[in-house]
Amino acid sequence: MPDALDQMNQQAEDRKRGTGNRSPGATRNSREAERQRRQAEREKAAQEEAAREKAAREEAEREKAAREEAERESKGSANPQGAVTAKVRTRPTSMPFYPDSENEEFLWQVREAATARREQIPATAVLRLALRRLEQQMTPSEIVRELGGPVQTTGRMGRPRR
Repeated sequence: MPDALDQMNQQAEDRKRGTGNRSPGATRNSREAERQRRQAEREKAAQEEAAREKAAREEAEREKAAREEAERESKGSANPQGAVTAKVRTRPTSMPFYPDSENEEFLWQVREAATARREQIPATAVLRLALRRLEQQMTPSEIVRELGGPVQTTGRMGRPRR
């Protein structure tokens, strides 16, 4: 009666000779099929993620437009004829960015993740992405309300005199 070790030896010799109950190219074909299946799953997941992001972006744009419209209505129309006045803005001078320790740690984590993928993602690209997302989600006045302190209505304003 052959034991498990004899069966394994027999299977190994069958594989060497190309005989047995499987064809010599079966492993390659099955690996290729598995790779293609995984690739198709990744592509499907990426498409679903892109569709979700697009829907979220559109929803954020609708909400932002509604908030901006509400702000315009609450302020009243500064230009009653509806004429659009164009302002020419100059490019702002370079602005230094001094992250606090939590933000700096996050930027390092982004850099590590990029290095793992053999990519270079500068901190400025991360900041631009964050600003674009913030712009989609909030209006400038909402940002000011979020970050600003209470409005000073009484007391003296400006630099104290001697």
